[in-house]
Amino acid sequence: MRKLSTLGVIALALSSVVFSYQEIEVTNGGVIKGKIKAAKKYKDPVLKITKNTDYCGTSKPAKLYEIAPDLGLKNAIVVIKDIKKGKPVPKQECVLDNKDCYFDPLVQVCFRKKGNKFVFKNSDPFLHNVHINKILKSGKERTAYNLALPKKGQVIRKPIRTRGLHKVKCDAHAWMWGYVYISKHPYATVTNAKGEFVIKDVPPGKYKLWIWHPGMKEVVKEVEVKAGGVTTVNVTMTKKAKK
Repeated sequence: MRKLSTLGVIALALSSVVFSYQEIEVTNGGVIKGKIKAAKKYKDPVLKITKNTDYCGTSKPAKLYEIAPDLGLKNAIVVIKDIKKGKPVPKQECVLDNKDCYFDPLVQVCFRKKGNKFVFKNSDPFLHNVHINKILKSGKERTAYNLALPKKGQVIRKPIRTRGLHKVKCDAHAWMWGYVYISKHPYATVTNAKGEFVIKDVPPGKYKLWIWHPGMKEVVKEVEVKAGGVTTVNVTMTKKAKK
């Protein structure tokens, strides 16, 4: 039994080393920037509203495919995968609002660090709940947060305690959707309305860039960052096949 316990401690220690992130001063960092595009102008789905229709209406655009005239794609998550060290993780209050019968923002990146918190808000005049599920490697989901916000103006703060990709839903309003990527390091971002992104102060080296969008096939791109240099990454994403 003692031998097994020792092995267990060693395994736990090794796992913490594998997934740790070391904060250092980055003095010769480079920049990764670029543009994420859709392969074409995909039609945005229409959400059927089934509750609180006097306030929400009877239908709404899903805002899944927010695509600029030049095909720039909003709300793509861009992450340097498995980076072991770099600039400090920022302090953050990660705000997720229930507003006008949507989650706001629909897609965002939050950073896991001691003291960082989620700020869950309800700006609508009826009950919402924020139900956040971590998406496991198997594709299954596990509840990370499930909080009721019955009153307009209500705010709940909770520590950011998980990491990885999370799906957001409201059990009271089935059409509402969102995604949160929780990162252990600061090298993660979301594309703007033009499909643009910038990741700064990256230590020189070779990395894999993971690009994910809720309506698109994910992309992994190998990149090299040189000291003081700018690495440009332009990616075109195609629509996920219907299940």
